[in-house]
Amino acid sequence: MGRYAIKTMDKLLEDFIKTHRIKEKDLIEELNDKAYISEFKKGEFLIKNNNYIKVLKIVLGGKVRVYQENQDREILIYHLKPMETCTLSLSACFEDCKSNVNAIAEEDGMVLNIPVRFVEQWSFKYESWHRFTINTFRESYSYLIENYSKLAFQPLKDRLLDYIIEKSNHNILNRSHAQLAKELGTTREVISRLLKKLEADKIVTLGQKSIKVL
Repeated sequence: MGRYAIKTMDKLLEDFIKTHRIKEKDLIEELNDKAYISEFKKGEFLIKNNNYIKVLKIVLGGKVRVYQENQDREILIYHLKPMETCTLSLSACFEDCKSNVNAIAEEDGMVLNIPVRFVEQWSFKYESWHRFTINTFRESYSYLIENYSKLAFQPLKDRLLDYIIEKSNHNILNRSHAQLAKELGTTREVISRLLKKLEADKIVTLGQKSIKVL
């Protein structure tokens, strides 16, 4: 199980229970009995657009990108980090409808899988699960409103720089211009032009599929 071998399945589930302050003994027993943990690899789809949601997937380790696709362009919705789940998938659990997003792993990780028939039941049966559901919706809504404000009022050049800074590791981001274009919902030509302007302003330097923030 790769880098997760040290952490047992029980420990991963215990981390989830502690993080979301799940107190009911019956719910903890049901999680142990009804849910299961699985591994995913970088590049693997956890959710596919237009497919019915059969299980709610809660990320326990790794990072997942949730996005919508229109022809050859992608719109980033959000990234999922450990102990988070996709709000759009969560809502689908209550309506038995198809997903309208894709979710793809950006690195290896683990997920907690909960069959959808229990997701709604537990929301009415257990206070802590109801709280987890409500908090997931609220936090996602706040994040989407913040991103919408950026999209509506912040110039693309500024959004691009903010994205590079946020996603960089030691001031270096390994992304192609095409990847950045997909994640920011624009074209490769626009991204290339903006990056050249940022380089001319001595804000970044450009390499082969890499960007360094100065």
